[in-house]
Amino acid sequence: MDLYKFNSYEEYKDRQILGFREKLEAHGDGLFSGNDAIIEALLASYIVDYNPTVSFGLCHGARFGHEQKSFIKAFKTKGSAVEVLGTEIAPEAAEKYPNTIAWDFHEVKEEWLNNVDFIYSNSFDHSCKPKECLDAWMSCLNDNGLCIIEWQDGDDNITSGGIDPFGASLEEYVSLFREEYYLIDRIHCDVDKVSEDSVGRIYFILSKNAPPKNFSPKMIVLASSDSDRSNIVTGQWSGRIVNDKKNPEKGHWVHQF
Repeated sequence: MDLYKFNSYEEYKDRQILGFREKLEAHGDGLFSGNDAIIEALLASYIVDYNPTVSFGLCHGARFGHEQKSFIKAFKTKGSAVEVLGTEIAPEAAEKYPNTIAWDFHEVKEEWLNNVDFIYSNSFDHSCKPKECLDAWMSCLNDNGLCIIEWQDGDDNITSGGIDPFGASLEEYVSLFREEYYLIDRIHCDVDKVSEDSVGRIYFILSKNAPPKNFSPKMIVLASSDSDRSNIVTGQWSGRIVNDKKNPEKGHWVHQF
């Protein structure tokens, strides 16, 4: 487990804001793949299966606002009007992108405490204080709340200059999560593996409470609205990891085919 050392909080904040601006300059605000939208639709379905009354969620480190937009759309297709708010440390993000506030995701608003149905982030590796960050996020979840954190190839390394200051292996992520919380599921998603040997993306699903004993997500099928049949994408849960008796955990694979 590696953690980049900043000289001050201001140095960390400035580096994260610079990283946002560098991404924007290099790629524009369209840096969002179709695979991301697919994955978030799958996760939205999982969340509704787990908690049919879901009404409010947070996307931390949401950058250009695509994540909350994608989740809102996915929940709407399932008949749920869910408020999804994104946080981004760069102040201009709140001015440019809907449903976004300028916010350091290490901090917690009082109205979020024990009041959030789900938290999603693929930016946990941007944390300068991962344990404190995780505790802050988990403090926001209600009794049925889920925290979904992405790990993907490369997240075991920190980047030069500290744009991704936290690096940890899959095993180290699991160890951190299990210190105080239930790791109830992990979803393996191979939609954009960089090679045959790569892991792709893994979504860890955490809760403050043990999951319902008989919970299992439904099969999911997604089809593009485009009339071009070559653009149809289907995903489903399949496979299973052996349950851990000490800390109940299920695992599923998501395949694109």
